[in-house]
Amino acid sequence: MASSCLPRARSSEETAVSEPVVEQVRSDEPSQDRAHPSRPARVTLFEDRAEVVRRASFHASKGARWEALAGVSLLVDDGTVQAKVTKGEARVLSARVLRRAHEERALGREEIEALEREARAARDRVAAADRAIERSQRGLQHHYELATQWVKSASLGPRKASDPDVAGAYRDGWRAIDGAAKASLDEVARLREERAQAELDRRRAETRLAEGRAEKPRYDAVIEVEIDAAEAGEVEVEITYRLPCALWRPEHLARLVSDGPEATAGSVEIVTYATAWQRTGEQWDDVDLRFSTARPTRAASPPLLADDVLASRKKTDEERRNIVVAAREQSIQLAGLDRGDRAAAEMPGVDDGGEPITYAGKERASLPSNGRPCRVEIGRVTVKAELARVVIAVRSPAAHLRATATLEGAGPLLAGPVRLARGASLVGRARLDFVGKGEPFELGFGPDDAIRVRRSEDEKRDTQAITGAQRIERKVTLYLSNLSNKARKVVVTERIPVSEIEDVEIHLAEAGGFSLDKDGFLRATIDVGAHATRTLVYTFELRAGARVMLPAF
Repeated sequence: MASSCLPRARSSEETAVSEPVVEQVRSDEPSQDRAHPSRPARVTLFEDRAEVVRRASFHASKGARWEALAGVSLLVDDGTVQAKVTKGEARVLSARVLRRAHEERALGREEIEALEREARAARDRVAAADRAIERSQRGLQHHYELATQWVKSASLGPRKASDPDVAGAYRDGWRAIDGAAKASLDEVARLREERAQAELDRRRAETRLAEGRAEKPRYDAVIEVEIDAAEAGEVEVEITYRLPCALWRPEHLARLVSDGPEATAGSVEIVTYATAWQRTGEQWDDVDLRFSTARPTRAASPPLLADDVLASRKKTDEERRNIVVAAREQSIQLAGLDRGDRAAAEMPGVDDGGEPITYAGKERASLPSNGRPCRVEIGRVTVKAELARVVIAVRSPAAHLRATATLEGAGPLLAGPVRLARGASLVGRARLDFVGKGEPFELGFGPDDAIRVRRSEDEKRDTQAITGAQRIERKVTLYLSNLSNKARKVVVTERIPVSEIEDVEIHLAEAGGFSLDKDGFLRATIDVGAHATRTLVYTFELRAGARVMLPAF
């Protein structure tokens, strides 16, 4: 057992944590009974662990004495244990974690006694069946002797006896003896079956009894606190510690409320939940749950600096003669959206500019130690949204309902999965990136089945005979259909390639009602009448010199 340090003078708010102690005790020792029960008052869950605050009330004797507090897990991080006295005239000198191994039987005393009674009853049934079989066999032996006497008696009679009464008496006697013998044989067979079943029950009962009497170790932990009380009386001790096997992640439910399918504005209610799991072995019933984005185990350190060496070389003759052009998909990264109003001039980063955020549950909850997810509401906000039906024909032949809103009043919204609902119906799942307070964001609420689109492309390639200049003309045609009986306003989005070198020129030859931005996106807002169709056409050209090798795009 580890020795603790000598106590020094300190206030009641300070705690000295000594080394953990491990003991082995038997289940009949009274050490477990001396531990005071504790109750969890607050649990704060982090990314990969939890911080638990427990309280325990008990009667403290005058002077310094160790008191054990039960209810903690074996996974307690010894270095994080802190203790203080919240009520009573006492102070905490030190605290330590004591882990114990108990040798106990697999079953309790009452269950073992029930198995012993069952085994005794099975043994009694076996003994009774043996006695009954012995009696039946003696009766069967008596019938065999009677049959032998009948045969002797019949052999002594006259061979040609003509008296019918004598012959009938012999036949009746034989039938009586034979019937009694058959009944005795049936009784012996039945008793042997009962005896076999009783023997099977006895073996099973004795096997269960042996398994119940077998001793196996059981491990538990307590936190021992050294209390120095000025006077005897009631005190309340609060202990704080951290332990693994508990975590949480944010999850959202976004519900769209609008006046109808043709509405251009509405509201989005976003409910944020903390989905928590724990398998610590502790019982967290009706506790105050909190959820933090802090990472207490990750130490802050500056990044390592390394030289970024740039080297130059001369182009080869082949590279000087030809220019090889490669096409790639480029994701456009924006700090916010290119639409919507931003309420703040500068947006904070993830975790609110590096400052940890702590969320509190709307109500007290229970988190069982079974590894199953438990959802706790930690936030709710309703924002106004602009609705639009977006068509991206290169991705999907249907229109999708998009809601664009600005997070006002509360925030931020943490990154995580989001369930999407229109009214009372769920329409899908998506992922929400980090949204700061005052930042615009968008959510998709599933397809609009009334809008259909078909896309076709026509391409012409031309190379001049003398100069070798290349020209590619591509014509894109979109056919939109409105299958509903009400007009729809649709936002159509297309894209054309963007050149990053001077030897390749790309320009829009025919806009067809589209507007082009610097990233190559074409957007147009059109009205499609009820049961009507619309056709959109745009053309772009790509021009390159003779020595440019163009890819297929």
